[in-house]
Amino acid sequence: MRPYLPELTIRDYNTYLWYLRGVRWQMYRSYGLYSCRLQQHNGVLFALLADSLAGRPATCKAQRLPGNLCRKQMMCQTQGIRLAAQVEVMLGWHKLQDRRWDELPLRGRLRRAVDRALLRGAYEKAVKENPALERLFGQEQEQAVVQMNLNANNYTVAAEPMSNIYGALYSTLATDDPSQRKSMRYIGSCIGRVFYLLEKAARVEDDRKVGRYNVFLVNGINGKEEALENARRQALAAANDLVRAYSMLDVKLNKSLIDNIMILGLRHAVDPLDAENQPVRWELP
Repeated sequence: MRPYLPELTIRDYNTYLWYLRGVRWQMYRSYGLYSCRLQQHNGVLFALLADSLAGRPATCKAQRLPGNLCRKQMMCQTQGIRLAAQVEVMLGWHKLQDRRWDELPLRGRLRRAVDRALLRGAYEKAVKENPALERLFGQEQEQAVVQMNLNANNYTVAAEPMSNIYGALYSTLATDDPSQRKSMRYIGSCIGRVFYLLEKAARVEDDRKVGRYNVFLVNGINGKEEALENARRQALAAANDLVRAYSMLDVKLNKSLIDNIMILGLRHAVDPLDAENQPVRWELP
């Protein structure tokens, strides 16, 4: 979930970079330098949504970036940024456990062992700070195991565990307004479904080789290109549903930036909007 750069204004571009650096700095400050390698762009969207829906303006300050001596403008500690740092650490930790040891090459096993040793402390600290979030991940893992054991061939049922966890995560970003929480839960569910379908489609050939459950394999789709095409069709339908729910939200701050991410950014991630299908590179100031 990144902005679609060709349609991004300079002001929104800078705001996104400031939040990106702010989440990274918070991870460094709370969980150590090595935890920064877990950072993905999902956490930036969590921070943006949490602060923008609540109308909490963040303070921008020049601080030293983690791992170097440069001082850059970044958003300072807000409730949304702290939550984003916790989500990044816990979500990153659980993704490390996603593949079995016997599926990894020797180099991958060594890297997994190093990551587990160096990131365990950060993960345990994040769990103590937000145990409710960890319970969500535990429930999702249990549901995923059930679907694997059932060998489910229904795409909606197979994607349900990830849809549920993203729905629960996004609902925590909303204010106390019940309608806003409902919309955010539905938005998160759509995003979780999109992520699940695209991830499984990309791994269909690897899963076939090791005999791992994959909903596309169960439905007789063995090739990566065919699986990706199928996943894109379903993901586009989920993205369209997301846009309808998103239009009902009351975004108090950074609306143009969040519009760009939720509408164009997600659409571009599913099916690239560039005419020549060429990615646009970030040029950091």
